[in-house]
Amino acid sequence: MPDEFALIKKYFAPLSHKIGDDCAVLDVEEGQQLVTSTDTLVEGRHFPADAPPDQIAYRAVATATSDLAAMGADAKALTLALTLPTADDTFLQQFSRGITQATEAFGLELVGGDTTAGPLAITCTVMGTVPRGAALLRAGAKPGDRVFVSGTLGDAAAALSVMNGEWPGPSRQREYLLTRFYRPTPRLALGQALRGIATSAIDVSDGLLADAGHVAEQSGVGIRIEAGNVPINTVLTEHPDPQQAIQWALAGGDDYELLFTVAAHKAETVPEGCTCIGEVVAGEGVHCDVAVASTGYRHFDGRNKRDNEGAPYEEKAPQPTGDLAAEPATQVPTPAPFTHWAHFLAFGFGSGLSPKAPGTAGTLVAIPLYLLMTQTGLTGYTLLLLASIALGVYLCEKASRDYGVHDHPGIVWDEFAGFWVTMWAVPPSWQAVLAGFLLFRLLDIAKPWPIRALDKNVKGGFGIMVDDLVAGVFACALMHLGFWGLDGMSLL
Repeated sequence: MPDEFALIKKYFAPLSHKIGDDCAVLDVEEGQQLVTSTDTLVEGRHFPADAPPDQIAYRAVATATSDLAAMGADAKALTLALTLPTADDTFLQQFSRGITQATEAFGLELVGGDTTAGPLAITCTVMGTVPRGAALLRAGAKPGDRVFVSGTLGDAAAALSVMNGEWPGPSRQREYLLTRFYRPTPRLALGQALRGIATSAIDVSDGLLADAGHVAEQSGVGIRIEAGNVPINTVLTEHPDPQQAIQWALAGGDDYELLFTVAAHKAETVPEGCTCIGEVVAGEGVHCDVAVASTGYRHFDGRNKRDNEGAPYEEKAPQPTGDLAAEPATQVPTPAPFTHWAHFLAFGFGSGLSPKAPGTAGTLVAIPLYLLMTQTGLTGYTLLLLASIALGVYLCEKASRDYGVHDHPGIVWDEFAGFWVTMWAVPPSWQAVLAGFLLFRLLDIAKPWPIRALDKNVKGGFGIMVDDLVAGVFACALMHLGFWGLDGMSLL
């Protein structure tokens, strides 16, 4: 049986003219910084035991190179440490072919490494360069930044399901899914294009929510992700469980797409093929409007393990950790203390902090303000109403963004405005106020169509306001038709 030096000479030295000395000697251009990353793939944990050698070789290089892409670097060199159970010629011939294909695809040169005996494991160290000070880091995201992701997510997790026999997958697309797992595409060109544009970046390896959490932690911010905006290939939607695709996309990992943040005013400069999926907010952790069974993969976490006897691959399936652990997706951060005057107004001068029925509490607080507004006459009331709606769009947008949710239950300015719409041109009396209050609350809570559709599909500050405004319009019409007719079209 050949020793490790013979293996290197036969299978890997022909791939590079720099293998042979104790160290590789690399030149780094003036004004450039060297960036480097190391990844290890282990049989049975990162790839199935019966996986084709050329495929796992390519995957090992690609996953390591993806780290260079996330830094915005140009790929330069690769070292390879290979641990082998046996020195099998057939395996090594195919394996070295996969290494060659990957290095040629990514512009890398194999410059050294090591070969040892033991359980099959592949360690790749990649090196690249980036203009001094231009590297993309995980730290740097700021509240207000938009969150983008490249390509589509969930493909590799779907491939694992196919490989484990859990889902046959669409026959015409099985090859696509397996290619996405074994031969992911490091987004090197995208990372380079994002230099000077992105405020932070990471590659999606552990899972979208997990990797977004790394950015949030390093940047000291919160990240809000809207699951409905996450790009998913239509292949995944053919799964019989309609929710499975989004679960794969949010927590599956192994897609090696880029997740990055961009200042709002630079969002239009983001290259094609990327999708805005959320925004950076004040606070901490990751907030998503869809609950997930797992947020991503962590080594040495006993909860990752399952009974894998006879299984071809240990699927990444940990329990939730960190910000999303054992909590529903509707969990929202505590709003107090307020950090901006807009928060105080959006929460209805604090009335929205009611532990029960904050919307009802907010509507009650709107009543005395309504009585004051009626003192200005119909024209004045109308102008104040329009101003309150315009202000409300800003207040709701500001508060929801800062607290990292679509619509915090404590935001009640929309209830204020909805009630004021209800009472437009209604002669003030205690009977009218009681009727208007009950009618508006009924429509706001029951949300008949189209109120429910607007609440579900319209986002942002206007989206928070619009369902209550429409409820107010309906209530106002019923008030006039049912109680006062057209005679009530002037304020007393």
